[in-house]
Amino acid sequence: MSNKQAYEEHALLNDPEALLQEYLPMIRYHADQLMRRTPSSIELDDMIDAGVLGLLDGAQRFDVSKEVLFKTFAAYRVRGAMIDYLRTFDWMPRGLRDTSKALQGAFHELEQRFGRPAEEKEIADYLEMDLATYRKKLDQVRSMSVVYFDDLPAVRGEDDELHILDVIAGSADLMPEHQTEMGQFIEKLSLAIEQLPPREAVLLSLYYYEELTMKEVALVLGLTESRVSQLHAQMVVRLRGYLLKKKVIEAGQGVH
Repeated sequence: MSNKQAYEEHALLNDPEALLQEYLPMIRYHADQLMRRTPSSIELDDMIDAGVLGLLDGAQRFDVSKEVLFKTFAAYRVRGAMIDYLRTFDWMPRGLRDTSKALQGAFHELEQRFGRPAEEKEIADYLEMDLATYRKKLDQVRSMSVVYFDDLPAVRGEDDELHILDVIAGSADLMPEHQTEMGQFIEKLSLAIEQLPPREAVLLSLYYYEELTMKEVALVLGLTESRVSQLHAQMVVRLRGYLLKKKVIEAGQGVH
């Protein structure tokens, strides 16, 4: 970091109004990205407010002696504050939790039986429901995608946790203290993604890495937007099952 950059950042840290003016576009960007994956009951203004609090908290916590740009640190804190805000909502009533667990259990059982990712017709038959009913179940849980990821393994730093949402979105705002744990986490996530059916893997890449909207993904895949949303919900439940299964296996082996 140059002396000029360090001076400019230090000046911003001591001027909340200038800090907010400088970083409000970044806060809006992260709010917009997360709003695309959350229920309609969440308000954009509330998400932005959470980001502002994260920015101001980050300004107080930032260690100017570290060789890290405040811009990088601020993005990390802002996104983390927004995700923490989302976690305060109880989006999953008991019935939806049961539905999620039933779907996850069906995926696991059938993939153990067939030695490959289960297809939706096979899952529907296993759950003793027709395909239309199964897809309605996916519609019920599709807005809960963020919550699905919340109880997955987290990478712990000195005073922060980095959750899978930060990783799966391809965030470049990862702090240096997370690098060792992150390498292990990314390896597990990559192995889980490799197990996804091809279409779900493409969907994940287009939506999270390329940051296409559901409508744009639908055009690429030649499907309706509603169908893409269902596939997204199916992908999330499947991926969650892979990662939680890995976590249980490692716990049984005493791996930390």
